[in-house]
Amino acid sequence: MSDTFITIMAIMLVVVLMFVVPFMATANQNDRITQSAVQTILDDFTNTVAREGKITESTYRELIQTLDATGNTYAVTLEVRKINDNPGAKGDNKDVIGENIYYSEYTATIEEKIQTEGEYPLEQGDYVIANVKNTNVTTGTQLKNFFYNLMGKDTIAIQASSTILVAK
Repeated sequence: MSDTFITIMAIMLVVVLMFVVPFMATANQNDRITQSAVQTILDDFTNTVAREGKITESTYRELIQTLDATGNTYAVTLEVRKINDNPGAKGDNKDVIGENIYYSEYTATIEEKIQTEGEYPLEQGDYVIANVKNTNVTTGTQLKNFFYNLMGKDTIAIQASSTILVAK
């Protein structure tokens, strides 16, 4: 009886080693490749935006389409930190000159302006911050969740962030 049990356990171990481990390694490698691709796509977008000095409808649509081509779904958030050259002129501190204060505009405002005006203009000194996080569960993440939940660990999703200063 004990020989049968040991044989069954050995067969199960061989199956895991021959099929599950390579499949998990391949799925994890695919996630790493996708992570790298998403970071490159996001960096290209922010570099284009900084070079052109505006976020156009076509540039933003191209970002979304290129991300969708990776086979995952993503939540894209944008933030533009607009420079306010002389905040003292608008407030009680009218004698203050030369201070630069930033205020932020976020995805909803940026998308609205892109849809109504066709572009979102940027000025020299503005910061463009783009973040991407996948919203679906990849095969690699499913496998990690299955094995890590047995041990009580969490997994992270594919995500990328890019920040650039507009120098135009």
